[in-house]
Amino acid sequence: MIDNGYLFAKDDKRLFINTSLGCISKCRFCYLKNLGMDKIQRKTWKEILNLLEASDYKYSKNTLITIGCFSECFDDYNKKETIEIIKFFLQKGNQVQISTKRYVSYDDIKELIPFIKYYGQFVIFVSSSTITDYKIYELGTEQLDLRFRTFDLREYNIPVVLYMKPIIQDVTVKDLILYKKIIISKGISDVVIGSLFTEEKGEEIVHFLSKDYLFYNECDDEKKIMNELSIITRTWRRSTEVMNDLKKFEIFDGIKKEVSTLLEKDKSGHGIEHINRVYSMSLRFAHQEKADEFVVSLIALLHEVDDYKLFGNENAKNLTNAKIIMNKFDISDEIQEKVLDAIEKIGYKKSLMGIRPSSLEGMIVSDADMCDGLGVTGILRTYDYQKVHGKPFFDKNVFPDSNLNAETYKLVDDSAVCHCFEKLLRLKNLMLTKSGKEEASNRHDIVVSILYHLFEEENAPEWTEYLNHFLKSIDLKN
Repeated sequence: MIDNGYLFAKDDKRLFINTSLGCISKCRFCYLKNLGMDKIQRKTWKEILNLLEASDYKYSKNTLITIGCFSECFDDYNKKETIEIIKFFLQKGNQVQISTKRYVSYDDIKELIPFIKYYGQFVIFVSSSTITDYKIYELGTEQLDLRFRTFDLREYNIPVVLYMKPIIQDVTVKDLILYKKIIISKGISDVVIGSLFTEEKGEEIVHFLSKDYLFYNECDDEKKIMNELSIITRTWRRSTEVMNDLKKFEIFDGIKKEVSTLLEKDKSGHGIEHINRVYSMSLRFAHQEKADEFVVSLIALLHEVDDYKLFGNENAKNLTNAKIIMNKFDISDEIQEKVLDAIEKIGYKKSLMGIRPSSLEGMIVSDADMCDGLGVTGILRTYDYQKVHGKPFFDKNVFPDSNLNAETYKLVDDSAVCHCFEKLLRLKNLMLTKSGKEEASNRHDIVVSILYHLFEEENAPEWTEYLNHFLKSIDLKN
């Protein structure tokens, strides 16, 4: 056990860390004054870690790190110290959670992203107990429209949870409709609905104190709020429930290493860099489409590990490597079946044969995989592949095959530009989800713009005319 205010733990399962004792937020329901923390006392991140090192407390990579129960961990004074502590424990492999009533921007946490090994290793809980009355109950906190912009970090695959804690009787419930609108507009997938900490004795003491000072005391409104919100999002009673649920994503760090080893010889643009981009985009689409993020992650990471170009037709048919990896990481038979079914149906050539994924998770990865073939990245990947096989980027004298089908489609075209017509420019119309359609539309426009500029620079008006006709023809087919 460790208990010196700045650090608290009853066991090695969870360690509470505070870079300061006391808070500047001045919330009306704050419990710190009752604990004698009227004046703020601060320590640097190095002092905090020195205290930990000098103690007898032992933690492991499985210890959950919780930052900010005695402070606002992301105020202007604590932000730097908090970030350094997060960075330290991410490198140790720990899960880290912070709770804040401040705005956390991409610029704030971008230096942490390289240290995050799996989705859910670092989670932000955005605290809010009231919307209409926040200036009364949360006097010194961030204004709400700015605070809620923290949810935009989900675009970078950082889990952000709405932390409705504490629920204030007869106050929080008044804003139920407003909370629903925010949850829907921000695509919030997880909400914690928590109780007020009071000195009134209850069945459960708070987790960050060793003495019987504060207790969880559920109010009448909590069940109503839980029931209403559970219709549109996942609801939880404790932040640790969310963290435990996200812990399952830890296996993807190991799966990525297996995939990287298998694909290290790939020269077709389908190696680990492609996998990482598809994985990241697929997760983003999964948030937006409310799909099973775990299944989506598996499909995205494994969709190329039996590529016939590297592993032969037998592997491609039986999905041998995908099965081996999933068995190694004890993936259930039910989930394996979903993943394998999706992988069997992902691919541009398969789409030309009318084979498409039927599950939402398969559709998401299919869209992300095809989106990675668009935009600047798509053109660069195309050029790299064609160049490896001795083909030029552009040959004015050789036009694309206008009668494309599954039998005539070829990976190696007469030029990278021909491949743009035979594949890249057709991908937009193959999207299966709203997220994919939006992403593909933007990336498609980039490819079109680059081609127009290329033909102008190469003084090739016949190609500009060809592009104009081609775009009209695919629009008519859509």
